[in-house]
Amino acid sequence: RHQGSSLPGIGGRCLLPPSHRMPELEPDAKRSRTSTDAPKVVVLEHADLLAGKDLTTQIRQAYGPGGVGILFVRGVPGLAEARGALLPLARRLALLPEHVLQKYENEKAFWTCGWSRGKEKFKGKPDVAKGSFYANPLHDDPTGGDAEVLAKYPVSSPNVWPEEVPELEGAFKRMGRLVYDVAKPIVRQVDRLVAEVTPHHTTSLYDRTFAESRWVNCRLLHYYAVSESDGIGDWCGWHNDNSTITGLVPALWLEEDTGSPAAPSASAGLVVEGRGGEQVPVAAPQDCLGFQIGEAAQILSGGVVHATPHMVRGHVSKPGEPRVCRETFACFIQPQWDGLLQTPHGVPFEGIFQGREESKLIPPLSSRLKGLPIKFGDILQESAAIYYKHNNPDDVS
Repeated sequence: RHQGSSLPGIGGRCLLPPSHRMPELEPDAKRSRTSTDAPKVVVLEHADLLAGKDLTTQIRQAYGPGGVGILFVRGVPGLAEARGALLPLARRLALLPEHVLQKYENEKAFWTCGWSRGKEKFKGKPDVAKGSFYANPLHDDPTGGDAEVLAKYPVSSPNVWPEEVPELEGAFKRMGRLVYDVAKPIVRQVDRLVAEVTPHHTTSLYDRTFAESRWVNCRLLHYYAVSESDGIGDWCGWHNDNSTITGLVPALWLEEDTGSPAAPSASAGLVVEGRGGEQVPVAAPQDCLGFQIGEAAQILSGGVVHATPHMVRGHVSKPGEPRVCRETFACFIQPQWDGLLQTPHGVPFEGIFQGREESKLIPPLSSRLKGLPIKFGDILQESAAIYYKHNNPDDVS
């Protein structure tokens, strides 16, 4: 195990040392993009999802080989209230004294439970550009105290809540549950799409992710203000999520010193890699939740859907400008640590990678996945060392 690193793709991190604003909407927030040919981003209505309307065409557009791997859901009841209650707490927590925050670190869990800052390494240096607080919003102790599971998969450790921010537990759980519930009908739509392509497929994505799993890892993030003198251009390097699906709450931008609302630069925020290799900035309006598809879904669908590399580009304040920070929340909805990943019946292993060329920005999934079936927790741990070497090529430890 590499020291000072965390498991990639858990809670938003890129596996071992982990190394999200969302693509242009129609007709909402417009934003400049690297490629004018980049595809539009799908927006679904929450009411249509609840009604069970057939949305497989839109799901294919968003998550299939030709899509950007992300979609938005509009009209989610309670989103504004939950977002307003939770996101300001990220800054409040992150600005507590270091000796206080250290009480909530969990090294055994590779810093994917409780507080984490500077434990990830990127290009050989501790990543202090962001602070993260991880917890399971549904189960305070997902293993039920099973010592054997904890020993093999310490990332399943029980929650810990900071007494200095007593409102955090309730606000975190409320938002996590909301995102989790909105994700359910989306994953059912993915299963429906896979069944159109693979007749023997039933509901394995939903079953592995919801019916059979207690492992939900959410990450509340504070991206610290960055100035030109800091030499930090990106808040988070390129990576894929390992989850089945990741829910993203639209970011809140603040002046770090005062907590007042702030406006970021046009280039700051989430950037995804388009299927043609273009880099697509993605901005989420406040009335939408974003959902990115992850590598577990790519495996379970046999390549019908594909995970998308993404990163977070920082806002760099110039001398005399307010120092701007970013608060956000990501919910990694995934199979149980021992949940088996396998392609649909009749789909060969190679089918997982077909449909689009694998990205050169990250260690390709084909280099990390050596065979099937595999337990979800094992692919996380086996991917970790590969991501670490990719992000820290000069580290020979």
